[in-house]
Amino acid sequence: MLQKRVWVRSGVIEVLDEREVRLLNHVYEQIVHYYKNLYGTRPCYRYPLTLSRLMKLCNRSGAAIRKALQYLANTIPLGSHDGTLIFYDRIQAVKNKSHRPYRIFLRQKSDSVHT
Repeated sequence: MLQKRVWVRSGVIEVLDEREVRLLNHVYEQIVHYYKNLYGTRPCYRYPLTLSRLMKLCNRSGAAIRKALQYLANTIPLGSHDGTLIFYDRIQAVKNKSHRPYRIFLRQKSDSVHT
């Protein structure tokens, strides 16, 4: 099952194979799971989702998760008029200024980006 996705700002179309589509779906499901079921329930879950926590939830490597995040945050399925599913930012750490951790958020329906 091939899926075509369009990069939001450039309009470039990429074709993803079944394995890549499964990874995107799995990562998105884990992000939704974190914010619906875990966020705010314990002191360790009081912060926004980070790349390292998402790696543990998905049981995948950092490179695979970063690639999936880039696709989820910057592409939409071909023919879709909805916005991207998530967004993330990178902030500077307090102690080590060169360390820039990811903060991953679900996009609300009202703040979607359209092509």
